[in-house]
Amino acid sequence: MYHVKLLLKYTVKEQIFYEESILQVDADSFDAAYQKAEIYVKQTMDNKRRNMYGDTVHCTVVDYLDCFQSDDVESDVQEVYSRIFQNHSEFSETKLVELLSDSCTREEMLPLRYFPDPK
Repeated sequence: MYHVKLLLKYTVKEQIFYEESILQVDADSFDAAYQKAEIYVKQTMDNKRRNMYGDTVHCTVVDYLDCFQSDDVESDVQEVYSRIFQNHSEFSETKLVELLSDSCTREEMLPLRYFPDPK
């Protein structure tokens, strides 16, 4: 089992949102996992849709960031993702943690909500 991490970008008017997503992919190799993930995203992603306010929401894939293999679970806990990196920026460790953990509030997410399906 593999996992592919990707970064998506949503644009609504002048607002920009980013989404990190990890897809679990049943594949025999890293290359096959990337290929299956790319096909899945192309088939399922709405590149352009309307939100609940009638605004157009554009979605694009910024990049496929990582692919990693998941070993069999040997206990009640399984590590699904791990990344080792260095801080090559001018940010302090406190600021770096703040940037990495910054999330949108419920109110900030409203422009991304789908327009209700009229049935």
